[in-house]
Amino acid sequence: MSSLESVQQAPALGKLPFRVGIVGGGRVGGALARALMPHVAWIVVRSPWRRVQLRHAEKTVPIVGSLAEVAVLPELVVVAVADRAIGEIAVTLARRFADQLAGKTVVHVSGALTASVLAPVSSFGAHVASAHPFTMIPEPDPAWLYGAVWGIEGDPQSYTRIESLVRMVGGTPYLLGPTDERRKALYHAAAVLASNVTTEAIALAEQVAEAAGIPASLFLPPILRATFDSAVAALTRGEPIARTGPAARGDVPTIERHLAAMDRNEELRQRYRLLMAALLGTDGADRAQQLAR
Repeated sequence: MSSLESVQQAPALGKLPFRVGIVGGGRVGGALARALMPHVAWIVVRSPWRRVQLRHAEKTVPIVGSLAEVAVLPELVVVAVADRAIGEIAVTLARRFADQLAGKTVVHVSGALTASVLAPVSSFGAHVASAHPFTMIPEPDPAWLYGAVWGIEGDPQSYTRIESLVRMVGGTPYLLGPTDERRKALYHAAAVLASNVTTEAIALAEQVAEAAGIPASLFLPPILRATFDSAVAALTRGEPIARTGPAARGDVPTIERHLAAMDRNEELRQRYRLLMAALLGTDGADRAQQLAR
């Protein structure tokens, strides 16, 4: 079983008792569209290229370029667009549908923003929430949704529909409770550290392996699997995650030896220096400061 498979689960069987509209055809919107068929009423996708892509995969669902082409709202609308566009979509929904929004559920999938960004539709009686899949979704494939925990906050009257949707795509709903902007930002920062920072470190390791003249495809997968499995086991047991290597030992001379060997690639050297300084943390504050210069 691969590391990905070990944290996934099969999607729930059965049917949703309502229809879903999806605004956005990117990685999350596309994955949801494929996972929720045949419960999708329509998909709004601005990009012509993505519309063509989705039409090849989903031939029976209306895929349109704007909300102006949508006549009827289903019970649940998922807003799966970039954070900066969520407020704009909320305003468009409010202007376009007004009283039709009463009793409907509108949810966005941003990890960084609270449900309050959907205030324009809540003023017309819609139940609003945010439901964020706490996972990595590198492509619009529903397999990446399986096993994910979804952080949910907002109007409690929206929870029943959202929980049904999350379970339908193989996820686990988790109610965050009262959530202000600070708490939501911290929640999202945890996801960034677990995913984005991890993948950046792996990409850096790949570059250094190439500089060393060793095949990254051979050397890195076993150590990554061991690291991942160890960390997941520790988290499951509620134990500290094992840390190894020179930063964990405070072995600054070894780190400096690494840096000296990177003298032919200043960008690589700088990225490694900053990462090691962060790993040394407060325990090696003075040496970390020296490395970060």
